[in-house]
Amino acid sequence: MWFSTVLHYARNWIQSMADKAETRVKAWTKPATDSLIGGTLADVTRGKGELIAENALLRQQLIVLKRQVKQPKLSPRDRGLLVLLTSRV
Repeated sequence: MWFSTVLHYARNWIQSMADKAETRVKAWTKPATDSLIGGTLADVTRGKGELIAENALLRQQLIVLKRQVKQPKLSPRDRGLLVLLTSRV
């Protein structure tokens, strides 16, 4: 009886943590501005290094998509490269 109660609380806690993580990821990936003018101004003020890193990230994504037929499958090398490139942007 007590095991099922503990299991219930553990599941609720894990679900709560997953929900919080999802909320943070959505906030991190949301564009900084919603308007075209604001986005353009944000792009103008970005540094050359940021633009190069973003370009490399986009090129890597295209490379992965081009070599897949139905659904892109990332290799461990691709995943590592994407993580490295996104951490610099």
